[in-house]
Amino acid sequence: MSNWMVFANEKKCNHAKALQELGYISWRQERVRFNIGDVVYLFMSDERCVRFKTIVTAANQDRGDSEYWKDVAPADKTFRLDFVKEYEGTALCELKLIEHGFHGGRSLQHPMKNNPQLFEYIQKQFI
Repeated sequence: MSNWMVFANEKKCNHAKALQELGYISWRQERVRFNIGDVVYLFMSDERCVRFKTIVTAANQDRGDSEYWKDVAPADKTFRLDFVKEYEGTALCELKLIEHGFHGGRSLQHPMKNNPQLFEYIQKQFI
């Protein structure tokens, strides 16, 4: 099992509402190497913080969250990321994450995996 952080662009899709109403989101498989059982944390673009913990439960799925997209949702194959927990504090804001090894900025363009110090800190906040 691996830990990942992805950038949830709320200008394109209302990921928070999809997780709250569906209990999952669909995440594009292209250029992503998630495995079933991996934990994926969502860094929310609008709030500039990690807010959701999800787990990869399926691959090669049709997109199931199309209604939450602002424009037409891509018709690509996706991973299913099931809701695990929502974080409501302030310890996972961008400035706090930077103190624990988060690089921010361009590092958000691709899913991030290899940062043990950062993920240890994030995991503690979700206990």
